Amino acid sequence: MSTTVEFLLGSLALASSILGNDSSLPTVDLGYQIHRAISLDETFNTYNFTNIPYAEPPLGPLRFKAPIPPRGRKSEIQDGRLPFNYTQAEETLANSPPRAMDPRVTEDCLVLDVLVPKAVFHEQSKSKGAPVLVWIYGGGYALGDKTMFGSPHELIAATQQGENQGAIWVAMNYRLGAFGFLSGPTLQETGTANAGLHDQRLALEWVQENIHKFGGDPDNVTLMGISAGGGSVMHQITAYGGLKPALFHQAITQSSAFVPNPGTQLQEDAFNDFLSLLNVSSLEEARALDSATLIEANAKQIAEAPHGTFIFGPTVDGDFVPGVPTKLILQGSYSKGISILSSYMSHEGIFFIDPRAIDDERLLRQHLRNIFPHMSKRNFDFVFDTLYSPTYDGSYPYKAPLERAELIIAESIFICNQNSMLKSAMQQGTAAFGYQFSIPPALHGGDQPYIFPNGPFPDVDPIISKFVQQTIASFVNNGVPSEQITGASIPPYATNKSVLNLVPNSPVIIPDPTANERCDWWHKALYS
Repeated sequence: MSTTVEFLLGSLALASSILGNDSSLPTVDLGYQIHRAISLDETFNTYNFTNIPYAEPPLGPLRFKAPIPPRGRKSEIQDGRLPFNYTQAEETLANSPPRAMDPRVTEDCLVLDVLVPKAVFHEQSKSKGAPVLVWIYGGGYALGDKTMFGSPHELIAATQQGENQGAIWVAMNYRLGAFGFLSGPTLQETGTANAGLHDQRLALEWVQENIHKFGGDPDNVTLMGISAGGGSVMHQITAYGGLKPALFHQAITQSSAFVPNPGTQLQEDAFNDFLSLLNVSSLEEARALDSATLIEANAKQIAEAPHGTFIFGPTVDGDFVPGVPTKLILQGSYSKGISILSSYMSHEGIFFIDPRAIDDERLLRQHLRNIFPHMSKRNFDFVFDTLYSPTYDGSYPYKAPLERAELIIAESIFICNQNSMLKSAMQQGTAAFGYQFSIPPALHGGDQPYIFPNGPFPDVDPIISKFVQQTIASFVNNGVPSEQITGASIPPYATNKSVLNLVPNSPVIIPDPTANERCDWWHKALYS
């Protein structure tokens, strides 16, 4: 037998073990279409229903508006075989030209994946339903897609504890950059600010309406996100100031990130800059343009943003986002009764510091002004000179300019967000748990390889990976994070405001480092 034939036969055997025969894979009737699983992973016994539309394509007159559910009904069975790349902008943390765009990039991105254990799918009539874990990816509200971190199969397997047959995984795409977060008074005349957040909520509505068809329990949904995804979870918790019910029951936030933008002038400036790049003068003209032109302008505007910023992200709009989430939480204007598992990295801010500003007070001040351009001079001076005084004698939690710069970024954009949620949950008597991820180098996003160890990451310690996966899985299944690897457990936050510090060798319980006067100041959202 020739080598070529052997290779082809081997490839077919491998494909059949993963894909199976199309006619043998299950289907689900969603009303607007019948969707067939595209594969069965026989290693993990998990069906993958991929690229299920949860909204009409946001094209033409539907651009820059809140999404609407799918209309009509497709006559043919769908399986999600779409040759698309949903990443809507290339990442840049420095002022640099945009990269050449992948020609497969598309605006038509409002689809989601459902991965369901085989036993859960086929035995759904015998039980109330499996727990559901809904994932929101990060990427600075500018780039990414639902599969960018790799396969969740190992995490799903971790939820198969005791009598639990496993949780159902749902991951959605949402609009990014200008497509999802263009805002301002002019846009709101004929469009919808924070369209990306509306996308996420519509996906959550889809879960409530359809997940039982896959064997899931719509009354047992955990919403989880990293970075911008974690910031999105916060915005979903505080959506409409708590006047509309949340569509989930537990939340896992990791390195929750957002740069508050409460002022309409900055929103209007970004809106006008986008129109200028398109060489149009109105939103209606922008809607009439082809996708390639819009995608190119979006990428260019993001690429030209100052280091550590992405231009676009959630903004206060008086509706979905009636205020900055930390301030809404402080005021009690959010959905109550949601159990929280929250984490952050011990060195969140390093990636977002302009290297030129590390040892230069003038450049550091300008760098921070780029991040918080809307902050009054009085408040900015207080932050820079008093709250984070350039004093390196040990009286502050830093002893060098780099440590100070990193702490300012980390607390203002990431880790103080965790404290606001833990503190509010404790005050409401709701279960809340927190941990600090300190496995070196403990940089922003450094915990994701431990959750998705088969993703596009370097190899990681399998023991720590199992610890993180089991902690998340236990919370999803039972509302209490626990694991059997180290014997350590995350204490309820109400117990002395304590968190787990995940360090090499032996995790330790410590007082919450974010329970400090600096985070108390950031929670007030004194940005303008």
